[in-house]
Amino acid sequence: MELTNTVVPEFLTGGGEMGALIRSHDWASTPLGHYETWPQSLKTCVRIILTSSQPMFVWWGPELINLYNDPYRSILGGKHPQGLGVPAAEVWKEIWDAVAPRARVCMEENIGTYDEALLLIMERNGYPEETYYTFSYSPIPGDYGGTNGIICANTDDTLRITGERQLRTLRDLGKSMADTSSDMIVFDHTINIFKQNPHDFPFACIYQLNTETGTASQVGSTHENVLPGRIKLDSAVADYWKLPEAIYFNKTLVISNLIDGFGDLPSGAWARSPDHALVIPIHAGQSKVSALLIVGLNPHRQLDEKYNSFFQLIADQLGSSLSNVYAYEDARKRADSLVEIDRAKTAFFNNISHEFRTPLTLMLGPLEELLGGDKSAFSTKQWADLETMQRNANRLLKLVNTLLDFSRIEAKKAQAQFFPVDLANVTIDLAGSFRSAIEHAGMQLEVDCQPFQDTVYIDRDMWEKIVLNLLSNAFKYTLKGTISVSLREDDGKAVLRVRDTGIGIPAEELPHMFERFHRVRQSGGRSYEGTGIGLSLVKELVLLHEGSIGVESEPGQGSTFIVSIPLGTDHLPAGQVSMQEDNDYFSLLPETFAQEAAHQVEAAAVQHEILVDGDKPLVLIVDDNADMRDYLQRLLQPYYIVDTAANGKLALERISRQLPELVISDVMMPEMDGVSLLHHLKGDAQTSAIPVILLSARAGEDARIAGYDVGADDYLVKPFSAKELLARVRVQIRITRLHRHAVEILQQSAQELEQKVDERTAELLRKNNELEQFAYIASHDLQEPLRKIRTFSELLQKSMPGNGTQANHYFEKIQSSAARMTNLIKDVLDYSRLSDPDARFVDTDLQAVLKNTLTDFELLIEQKGAMVQGIGLPVVRGIPLQLQQLFTNLIGNSLKFCEKDPLIQISAVDVNEVPEGLAGDQLYIKLVFQDNGIGFEQQFSDRIFTIFQRLNEKKAYAGTGIGLALCKKIVENHHGMILAEGELGKGARFTVYLPK
Repeated sequence: MELTNTVVPEFLTGGGEMGALIRSHDWASTPLGHYETWPQSLKTCVRIILTSSQPMFVWWGPELINLYNDPYRSILGGKHPQGLGVPAAEVWKEIWDAVAPRARVCMEENIGTYDEALLLIMERNGYPEETYYTFSYSPIPGDYGGTNGIICANTDDTLRITGERQLRTLRDLGKSMADTSSDMIVFDHTINIFKQNPHDFPFACIYQLNTETGTASQVGSTHENVLPGRIKLDSAVADYWKLPEAIYFNKTLVISNLIDGFGDLPSGAWARSPDHALVIPIHAGQSKVSALLIVGLNPHRQLDEKYNSFFQLIADQLGSSLSNVYAYEDARKRADSLVEIDRAKTAFFNNISHEFRTPLTLMLGPLEELLGGDKSAFSTKQWADLETMQRNANRLLKLVNTLLDFSRIEAKKAQAQFFPVDLANVTIDLAGSFRSAIEHAGMQLEVDCQPFQDTVYIDRDMWEKIVLNLLSNAFKYTLKGTISVSLREDDGKAVLRVRDTGIGIPAEELPHMFERFHRVRQSGGRSYEGTGIGLSLVKELVLLHEGSIGVESEPGQGSTFIVSIPLGTDHLPAGQVSMQEDNDYFSLLPETFAQEAAHQVEAAAVQHEILVDGDKPLVLIVDDNADMRDYLQRLLQPYYIVDTAANGKLALERISRQLPELVISDVMMPEMDGVSLLHHLKGDAQTSAIPVILLSARAGEDARIAGYDVGADDYLVKPFSAKELLARVRVQIRITRLHRHAVEILQQSAQELEQKVDERTAELLRKNNELEQFAYIASHDLQEPLRKIRTFSELLQKSMPGNGTQANHYFEKIQSSAARMTNLIKDVLDYSRLSDPDARFVDTDLQAVLKNTLTDFELLIEQKGAMVQGIGLPVVRGIPLQLQQLFTNLIGNSLKFCEKDPLIQISAVDVNEVPEGLAGDQLYIKLVFQDNGIGFEQQFSDRIFTIFQRLNEKKAYAGTGIGLALCKKIVENHHGMILAEGELGKGARFTVYLPK
């Protein structure tokens, strides 16, 4: 047979797919003729395009026959490969009106052309497509002169042009929108940006939703009268545009066949009306849809993922701008509301302070008369109650006056009256009012106020409040050491320093010290009580003097408050300055502050040991307010033994010496508050049963629930009635005693039960031993006749003439049944031995265990052609015989249920995470026995460990149903766990967790 080699011309070698197509094409049927006859100039150009990586083509001859390379295939799209060897006018008939003039110039005038990013609407993929190309037509000279063809190199600019256009839209959409305060401005701005991109937005409308009226109102459109200005969401128009669906399902929807439904719509930059539109939900920082954007789609572009993502970015940008607008509006409304609330609060404080002064005057007047009268007319308890009432009425009056001062300052109604004073002597007198309380508390008061050469002008009442508030604050948070007051002239200013050696102020709290209602949660102090406006009031009073105030502090070292006010009168309003001294000035304010400080010292009085009466319950009262402690003590004293403590820390000390039957505690206290005290008591086994009643000024259901949530047994809101408190104390103590009595009964019952359990356990152990002995005896007695049955049946079978008789069949059944019975007896005996309490745990090499097991199964492994893999097994603490039994049963099980080429793999790894039910603080190894046998359904993974449980027919697989139950018992004896996984036809996997 003769072979003919076809020689390929050099200019057609290579070229990938197009090289092969050109070589195989029937050129003889085209005006070009067979490629061997082509002019040299055409061959050269074909060689150029086939070796180029840039999209290129050659048009040759008067017909401009089309030849192209591999990269040009993407430009042809669906026109490949039919476009090869076809006149260019047929290939590109849809754009020939734009291309033909350029080709004519090139062919007829021998002049090259160049176009950059020229828009061409090509139909290469079944639809008119927007494309942009940069290309040049270069004339090709013929072998004998003239222009015989065109060579062209192309660059696809479509993605660049469309990407830049969309990016410009997104950028312009985000410009100047950050500070926009109106949603209509956002809508107008968005529509204007859409109008600047008519290629991607032939038309666009924005609708704002009103869910209450069920309407969508048009708030912006690129063209008038494209869609209705108002659409009812239950109308046919809304259904056509799928508005309810877009809102309900919160997703972008495509509307098709617009031309059939509406005729020609605005087409933007295109001559063709869009036939598809998008309905896009807009979110303005809310879960629900707040607006809808309807966009007519570019008719020369398919809605692919990139195009759809562009519109989603548009929607996100619009939603973000609206969200900013609504957030700004909400913030403005909140600011206006806060201003209004602040104004109303100031007016309320002003009014309520005035209203409080009248009943307080009517309370303090009679109290003063009663306390100034005959003391013998009252009992000791009544006299103490009167003193408590007067003391707290004065304290309430002080708080009311502080609120009134503050509200007047806030309302710009406070008018200071400045008189000339000897500031040093005034300050010395004010500081002296605290001397008795400070020294009685075991501390020192140092006063160093230097006289001034020039007269100082102050408002005497305001200066008193400045100094007394600062001293009161220092005394409250200083438990030992020194409080010092100094006054100096410094650079034309009077500088007051109030320094203490108290608990100090955390650095992060210093910037907030003079903010109104701000309170520092201190870990120490004489009391937690306070309004949080004292220092804020001081600052405002200092500012009325055109002065300044600051604070320096270090936790644990103390604090220094520094007040500075200018000397002279130049800084003061002329109408508020008097040049004459105010000799008639009188104030009870120092005495009020001094009494309050003295009473705080009484709160720290030494506690005496409580003598417990066996008949009376001991009740511990914990409160930082001495008057409250005294009142509760007087109230409970007739019925209970009462002990008191000023805070939670002192209460724990008292409880450590003597356990009370009930604790009544305030919530807010220094050192340790009531909640912390409660947690300490309930967290200690010795005190967890003590009932705790919390007292708090916080009212309402939420406050009560919060009190119960922290573990309180009861919760009382101040003020409360004496009868209510006594009733609740009585109930809690009764419950406590009943609980204690019940516990004693339960403990006695528990002891009796424990004794019975011990007796029952001993009985069970005895019966278990008897049962085990029975198992040994029974197994021996049962095995003896079984051996005889098997032996004599075999002898009889051998003595019978012939094979295959009915008798032989019966003998085989007898021997088979006897063998199964023997195995069953052996397995039952092994199972009973697993309860042996004398079995000892020793270091056991599992690799050696595996070796012994394989030796036992050597013949069976050889018969089945099985492969057993297992290396690197560790040493564990265990019972060797039981672990040997475990390996024997699991491997034997795998051999039995593997029908063809058994593969058994045993592996071991250390594990940190173990299944639920195992000890989390114990280290375990995980043993995995994997086979390729018949497997089982996973739903039976627990049943297979049940004794006598079988998943397969006895005829198919012999066994007793005890083997896996033995495995489970062995693993549990080793404080481990065994799990099974399987799939029919794909093998079984047994995972064993054993402690290391």
